[in-house]
Amino acid sequence: MNVLLIGDGQRAWWHLAMHLEQRGCKCWFASTIDELRVLLKQQSFRLVLSAHPVTDRGPLMDLLQDPERYVFYSFPVENSCLWFQAIPSSSMVSALRPATFMSILDSLFASREDSNVCHSQVGVTVKIQTSLRQFDCCRP
Repeated sequence: MNVLLIGDGQRAWWHLAMHLEQRGCKCWFASTIDELRVLLKQQSFRLVLSAHPVTDRGPLMDLLQDPERYVFYSFPVENSCLWFQAIPSSSMVSALRPATFMSILDSLFASREDSNVCHSQVGVTVKIQTSLRQFDCCRP
């Protein structure tokens, strides 16, 4: 599975990128809107993680909108961060602590063979609506 990481540089994503690559993902990085546009034209991304807010009226929302894509963004808090799900949008916005967020990601990868899986954690539901079998989850 191709995963797009959006932020101010690859260094900030090092730990999370290693975790994703251990799960068989290929990580791509974008630090500008122009880089983001180019990557979105070149690759299909099922999962996008951003260090910048992806909100209804923000510039990233229009670029990242896709019914087959899951988008989360982080918000720094003291020495950590909280994660929010931007796409698919939810009527209830809940902050995810890092451990809960990682658990959701692990569940997403563990259930990639299922065609319709729901995981509820701390009031947040992540729906995997189509089979992840269609996506190449292994590095070439």
